[in-house]
Amino acid sequence: MATCIHCQASSQFLTYDALGLCHHCSPQHAPVIAGAIAGIAAEAGDRHRQLVAEKQLASLETSIAHCKVLLRYPALSVEGAKADELMNELRGLVTEALENGIRHHWLSARELAGDYRGVGEKVDVYAKGISRVQDLASFVEDATLVTKAVTVMRAERDAIVFEVLFKKAQLAEAKGNKKRAKELYIEAEFALKKDATPDAHQSELIDYAEKQIERLGGRPKPGSA
Repeated sequence: MATCIHCQASSQFLTYDALGLCHHCSPQHAPVIAGAIAGIAAEAGDRHRQLVAEKQLASLETSIAHCKVLLRYPALSVEGAKADELMNELRGLVTEALENGIRHHWLSARELAGDYRGVGEKVDVYAKGISRVQDLASFVEDATLVTKAVTVMRAERDAIVFEVLFKKAQLAEAKGNKKRAKELYIEAEFALKKDATPDAHQSELIDYAEKQIERLGGRPKPGSA
């Protein structure tokens, strides 16, 4: 005997619609369910035409909101799938779109930074890329992937800056300007220590710079000329 997916009533005196709602519940709940199903279908169709991760994530966010409506009806089956199964599928798509978005902004920053010679320009390019990745967090409930990506991008940016300054220091040393070389080695090390990037990600480079600074006489003492 059929059972209403909302009130759980089961009786030979009740009639049920195609969704499984009894005739008492159907007038109020059928439009709600139909609207949510239609919304999910519409977003899926639109999402396939979107190439930008931000738009895909916004679409998935809307779909998940519709799916949460369907979760109020645990017994409901949409094309053979329960609402919780549909929710898991949508969350999987969110992870995929998020990973694609992170990858796109990360590789774009890396590629653009390679086109510039100046340290400031490289830093600006990575700053914009990092900002775009951080913006992706607003579309997801769990921002762990974003946090990890930002940490690695910052470390990569600092390593690029370090390399530029280190090469300048080596060139200055080769020309006999040890004072300038030491200043550049110090600046290179500072590039790794100045922000929130954990030093553990950069310890080898920091140690390498320290050795060069010590080799050239170390840092000047406070108050010395």
